[in-house]
Amino acid sequence: MEADVIVVGAGHAGVEAALAAARLNKKTILINLYEDKIATMPCNPSIGGPAKGIVVREIDALGGEMGKAADKTALQMKLLNSSRGPGIWALRAQSDKIKYSQYMHDVIKNQENLIFVVGTVIDVIVENNVVKGVIMENEEIISCKTLILTTGTYLSSKIFQGSDNFESGPNKEKTSKGLSNFFNKFNIKTYRFKTGTPPRVKKDSVDLSYSKIEPGTDMDLKFSFTSNKLLEYDKQEVCYLIHSTNETKKIIEDNLNKSAMYSGSIQSVGPRYCPSFEDKIVRFSDKERHQIFLEPESMDLDTFYVQGFSTSMPIDVQEKMLKSLPGFENVVVDKWAYAIEYDCIDPQQLKLSLEIKTIDGLFFAGQINGTSGYEEAAGQGLIAGINAVAKVNNTEPLLLSRSESYIGVMIDDLVNKGVVEPYRLLTSRAENRLILRNDNAELRLKEYGYKIGLIKKSEYESFLKFKNEIEDTIELLKNIRFTPKTNLAVKLKELGQANLTQGFSAYEILKQPKVDINLLKDYIPELVSLSTLQLQNILISIRFEGYIKKEEEEIMKLIKLEKKLIPTNLDYNMVDNIATEAKQKLSKVKPTSLGQASRITGVNPSDIHMLAFHLKKINKWNNNR
Repeated sequence: MEADVIVVGAGHAGVEAALAAARLNKKTILINLYEDKIATMPCNPSIGGPAKGIVVREIDALGGEMGKAADKTALQMKLLNSSRGPGIWALRAQSDKIKYSQYMHDVIKNQENLIFVVGTVIDVIVENNVVKGVIMENEEIISCKTLILTTGTYLSSKIFQGSDNFESGPNKEKTSKGLSNFFNKFNIKTYRFKTGTPPRVKKDSVDLSYSKIEPGTDMDLKFSFTSNKLLEYDKQEVCYLIHSTNETKKIIEDNLNKSAMYSGSIQSVGPRYCPSFEDKIVRFSDKERHQIFLEPESMDLDTFYVQGFSTSMPIDVQEKMLKSLPGFENVVVDKWAYAIEYDCIDPQQLKLSLEIKTIDGLFFAGQINGTSGYEEAAGQGLIAGINAVAKVNNTEPLLLSRSESYIGVMIDDLVNKGVVEPYRLLTSRAENRLILRNDNAELRLKEYGYKIGLIKKSEYESFLKFKNEIEDTIELLKNIRFTPKTNLAVKLKELGQANLTQGFSAYEILKQPKVDINLLKDYIPELVSLSTLQLQNILISIRFEGYIKKEEEEIMKLIKLEKKLIPTNLDYNMVDNIATEAKQKLSKVKPTSLGQASRITGVNPSDIHMLAFHLKKINKWNNNR
């Protein structure tokens, strides 16, 4: 058997990679350990969240599948951070994890050019530093032109519950050892990372009278541009909020030596931004209690996911911890919590295309690159799939910049800065977050998706209509004026949203921070037919016009640096007056531009200045030859 593209692993990264390659008319083989475990949710039953929700919107704008799947299988949808600045607004769907996986299973099985193979890859065939195929556990050889490894947390993985530990993937599934041996053979640097998951408990064993209801947002919200209204919003499932108690804290403190992480059983590093519960107790010892959310996992399951209660404690301690929570006195546990330790690679070995520098045609995506989260994995998978096809076609890869996407921020961080713990996307990692918003993902990336071939012409034409309506409405708002005596002015004053002491255009009125754009619908009929997303974009574009222009000016300065290219064979030891650490980091990462070089940890502005001087000098010498 042979293919243009082989993808190993059918998690969130593998699914996006395989679908992208197949939809771009390349014969694609997706290899997975199991027939029925496709895009599963071994941890949170949710898609989106701060920064992550924007990534899902970006995946959809580029032609990926995650947004559509999340919309179709959402139990609840929320717009997060809506009371704060628009740069951090994000969608989060509480997902039906059973239906989500089934949806992706059906999409994979019905996709043209895509063959699904159940089995285990034990080795990769490389000849003259060019990938040629894989060897299966049954000794079958599958040939390929490009290979994408998206093995998640399954590489030499181990489960920990207190002093008990055993070789296993998530949920006691198979682990994979062969690829770890391949990495050693080809000097691919790896780390041991860990992550964890909380218990799942039976819904009817919890007294919810002690909890606070956490409903969804009553708005027309969706991830995908093509989704219809996904839910009858009065039927949204609710989540619940409780808090840990002093007794919970004491149980942890008394049994800390039994935690796999604190007893020394686990030597690897866990995610700082999603710590285990015992880690919270140690790191935030002054806090008496912590938030815990009870989240439904599926309409087909009678369980709650106990969000915020991850632990590597032994089962007997876990039981005491759970029973110390309000309303949990008679709790029945469906699945106990565990920590999982696994191999991942150092992503500084990758190009920005996610191809490894040392083996031609070999790409990596997802948690194998040291990231944490379904959304980060899916974003990388989509880019790896697109660039594997570009490799086969001998065309330029898609390299998204930091200034146009969170996906670009993530890949740039991974390749240039590396990871010392499982990487999680945060809005604070993006210096241009007022540009990289939830509402404008299409405006930033849809054209890429269309030119690549993942967005159909009909969808692109709908997008152009969407875009034109925004632009036309903004111009219209500049030309419609209201005096202090108009009904709108009177209403705004009554509601305390604005006091119009003179005539203003609708555009100027919307610059007032308290004005609700929906109030203008009664006076400007053109607003009525616009979607929630279009109205958000119009309001943000008007209200934050000055800040957005300032960010755009900064981006233009950075683009100039990105255009100053660095030869791939440059010997950094020949660059005068740069620090030894900078030489080492630059030699390892091999940046392609001054802009990329400036973002490498350990490379200072003075080093960039001397590097720019060196490039100017050698370019002048080359031009005079």
